[in-house]
Amino acid sequence: MRYPTGLSAAASVTVLVASALTVLPAVAASAAPATLAYHAVDLGTLGGAASAATAMNDRGTVVGWSLTAEGARHAFVWRNGVMTDLGVLPGHVESTAVDVNERGEVVGTSTGPELITRAVLWRNGQMIDLGTLGGDYSEAVAVNDRGQVLGLSNPATDIPHRVVWQDGAIIDLGRQDFYELTTGFNNRGDVVGTFNVSPYDYPCTCVGGRLRDGVVTPVGDQATAINNLGHVVGVANGRAFRWRAGVLADLGTLGGATSRATAVNDLGVVLGSADTAAGVRRPVLWGVGRTVDLTAHGLGTTDLVNDLDTRNRLVGSRAGRATLFR
Repeated sequence: MRYPTGLSAAASVTVLVASALTVLPAVAASAAPATLAYHAVDLGTLGGAASAATAMNDRGTVVGWSLTAEGARHAFVWRNGVMTDLGVLPGHVESTAVDVNERGEVVGTSTGPELITRAVLWRNGQMIDLGTLGGDYSEAVAVNDRGQVLGLSNPATDIPHRVVWQDGAIIDLGRQDFYELTTGFNNRGDVVGTFNVSPYDYPCTCVGGRLRDGVVTPVGDQATAINNLGHVVGVANGRAFRWRAGVLADLGTLGGATSRATAVNDLGVVLGSADTAAGVRRPVLWGVGRTVDLTAHGLGTTDLVNDLDTRNRLVGSRAGRATLFR
C-alpha cells in the first residue's frame, strides 16, 4: 500500500478503505412508518430527451446531467424549480456534475475532444478548471463544506493519483492503483474507496482499513460513501454494510441474497438497494434496525436513487429523467 504523500497540515485528509475479510453481524429489519410517502418531482431536462440527478444538499439544491436539444450532455444545477445549464470549459463538448456542498459549490467534469477530461468547480457563477498533476487528465469525485474537492489526476508519466484541491493548490494523496476506487469525502477530510493491500495485488481483491498513523482497521469490501460523523457505508461480501465507531454491521436485504449501500446522510440514514426473495432489486432506506422497501412508499422498482439529504429526500431518475422524490 502507498500511504498518502505531500499532505499539508491544513489538508487534514484521512484515508479509509475496505476489507473483504470481516464477518458482519446482521441488523434486523422491521416495517416502515405508515406515514412515509414519496412524491416524484420531474426536474425536466435542458432540452434533450434524458437527464439524471446525481447529488443534492440539505437546502434542496440538486445537481446532475442532462442532454441538450443538440444531444450533448451538460451539467446542471436545479434550484427552486429551475434547471440551469452549467456549461462546459472552452473548447469542450460535454460536462457532468457529481456533487454539491451546503455552500452551493458544485463539482464535476468537463470533457473535450479526444475524451480528455478536466475536474471543474462551479462557484459564484464561475466555472473553474482545477488543473492536473501535470498530465492531461483530472476528474472530480466530491466536494465538502470546506470547499475541498476530492478527485483524480495523472502526473505526466504515471497512472492517476488521488488528489485534493484546496485554496488553489493540488495535494497529491498517492496512486490510485488498478482496480481501486475513490468514492467519498466528508468535512473532516476523510476519503473512502477501495485500496490494494499486499498480498492482494493484481488483479485486486480489495482489503485494507482506516489509515491513521499507519494503523489499519478493517472496514468493508467496498466503501461507497461517508457522512460527516465518520459513518462509512458500502458493500461487503455482496451485502450492504454500515461502519461506525469501529463496528461493521450487515444492513440486510429484503429476503434475497444481496444488497448495496450507496449513500448515508448526517443522521445516519442509509440509501441503497436490496434483493427480495424473488430476486427483484428494490430501492431501500436503512435506519436504526429498520429496512424500508421504498416501492411500498411511492417509488418503483425501476426508479434509480443516488443520494439523500437529512430530510430523507431522494434524488435520482425515473423513466430516464432527473427526479426528486420528496
